Amino acid sequence: MSRISIVGCGWLGLPLAEKLISEGHEVKGSTTRAERIAELLAAGVDAFQLKAKDGMWQGDRLSDFLQCNVLIIAIPPGTKRNPDGTHAEDVQALLQIISDLKISIGKIIYISSTSIYKNSNHIVSESDISEEADAGNKVLFKAEKYVQSCGIKEKLILRLGGLTGYERMLARFFAGKAELAGGNEPVNLIHRDDVISVVLFLLKKEIGNVVLNVCSPLHPTRKELYTQLCKQFNLEKPDFSEEKHTDWKKISTDKLSELGYSWIFPDPYDYTYTYQ
Repeated sequence: MSRISIVGCGWLGLPLAEKLISEGHEVKGSTTRAERIAELLAAGVDAFQLKAKDGMWQGDRLSDFLQCNVLIIAIPPGTKRNPDGTHAEDVQALLQIISDLKISIGKIIYISSTSIYKNSNHIVSESDISEEADAGNKVLFKAEKYVQSCGIKEKLILRLGGLTGYERMLARFFAGKAELAGGNEPVNLIHRDDVISVVLFLLKKEIGNVVLNVCSPLHPTRKELYTQLCKQFNLEKPDFSEEKHTDWKKISTDKLSELGYSWIFPDPYDYTYTYQ
């Protein structure tokens, strides 16, 4: 049994915590909202209200929260809404607190995103980014660098594709819309069940410091997948313009597969949803 602290018990973090608890781990989890404390406690999570603002962390029991064997940082960077946000500085500040308090943590898992890659119209792998100029998302690049340079022994960075599954059925955003661009783009998606499964898989391994893409290995086009999903859920068919092409990328997950991970959903067509 490990003591695992999850920074950010949201749409991904809470079901991850519940799965870890079912596997016998002791889990601490943070939320920014006081009204969610009861929900976390009901799930068996030792709940903490913690919040980062402008590179500063607030919370009454932050030191207690950080006393763990494994630290998982699963806070959305928010760069779609604010490309110049302080997410990287928030990560850096948390790692600095761990260092200042001389807290010994054996493993850190940082949840990053495949949005770190530029749309370069080819297959991209983990080694394609070595410096900031290579990155499409500078905030994520900086946050990853802070994790890689911290004093925690084992550092795992997971670059997730677009998170989906359950009630998060992405085709609803395209339903009934006309003249959509990017129908030719390969999708880079990951079902939440696979993310949780990957984390559990990696917790059982000692692989040192590694960056891994976590994305279903099959990549239908946006037009193909979202048209099919709209049909499946009785939504109005989207119209993708044949003339409106956009830049794209296709995420390679060979590195994770070579470690021996077996995908629950290798094909986005097979994803399960609770959306109605």
